[in-house]
Amino acid sequence: MKEDRVRLVVFSALLTALSDIMGKDGKNSVLKFAGLNDYVNKDVPPSTDPKDSIDYETFGALLRSMHELLGHGTNAILFESGRKFAVYLSPFGYSLKDVIERLEKWLGGKWQIKSKGNDKEIVSIENCPVCRGLEAKTALCTVIAGSLSRIKEESTGEKFEVKETKCIATGDSVCEFHIKKITKK
Repeated sequence: MKEDRVRLVVFSALLTALSDIMGKDGKNSVLKFAGLNDYVNKDVPPSTDPKDSIDYETFGALLRSMHELLGHGTNAILFESGRKFAVYLSPFGYSLKDVIERLEKWLGGKWQIKSKGNDKEIVSIENCPVCRGLEAKTALCTVIAGSLSRIKEESTGEKFEVKETKCIATGDSVCEFHIKKITKK
């Protein structure tokens, strides 16, 4: 898959979360605002087949329209979308290494685990496909944080906080996520 393509499973999860949170009309409004009328009132199957993909321009148009229309509310929707999307990763295992490899294939960019530990890990992404071409004052890759959170919870049974500490959209050279186990008090 070329890096300018995003697997349909990612787009489907984002649209499903948008519909779950905003309803069908809300989802359709965002799609129309993005100029993605071909997807209005349609279900997009969550295919992981490499031939079933959308161009990055379509993916980016949806993300930009969400940020423009919804502002800060976009982060909650994207985080939940990432959590929903993580369900599609489960057949490939729950190890962070396996998930990172799969996300790199499905989304593009160059992903790596920079630091490993039982209670804390750091994931770094060069040429992040989520914030590509966007500029912001705060980190934008909440959909990835949601996916990493869900994967860590499913693989360990524990709760994890995932925080994006660097984002290309804010001027950093990479997007970086700190994954930390939430300890019970």
